[in-house]
Amino acid sequence: MKLIPLRGTLRVVFERDEAAMLDQLVSQLAQLLDSHSGTALDPDPLFASLEIGGSDELPSDPALARLFPDAHESDADSSAFRRVTEQGLINRKLQDALLVTGALELGADAAAAAEHTDGSDAPGAVVVEISPESLPVWVRTLTALRLAIAARIGLRQHDDRERLLHEEETRGTVLVFDWLAAVLESILAVTQDGMDLPEAD
Repeated sequence: MKLIPLRGTLRVVFERDEAAMLDQLVSQLAQLLDSHSGTALDPDPLFASLEIGGSDELPSDPALARLFPDAHESDADSSAFRRVTEQGLINRKLQDALLVTGALELGADAAAAAEHTDGSDAPGAVVVEISPESLPVWVRTLTALRLAIAARIGLRQHDDRERLLHEEETRGTVLVFDWLAAVLESILAVTQDGMDLPEAD
């Protein structure tokens, strides 16, 4: 991965296999979110994010439970809050995931990638432009991926990471988790230095 700061935007150049892995991960996240959604996604982002609805209980899937934790200590208060807000939160995360996969698909055009003459024209490169407006989408999606992965493999604290890294079944997943952290941290470091960005709420 290579980061190229430009005026008002950040160009991210992924190697083809990096982009393919990220696209697969985000697509799996979208499928997970869709499986927990009670409605079809409204094409209007505002209406979708404000949609009222949700379940009564914390999801049984550990990844979903990590993405949509209880908001209150009281079970009754948490259920009441979840019934009103959960669907809107699902919709926003789904919208974010679709925007990221869409950006990767556009960036995967080899002809467009070859047109760059500033060091971003590596063979097979996948080029993505991250603007101040799209940065929060990327931050939220990368963060959601890391939360979901951590929940699935039981990574809750530093000691868990070291143990899971030495277990054959989870080592590869931990390395992916670490790679996502490196991507997120690198993007944030560059953009905070050189772009006037909105908050990633």
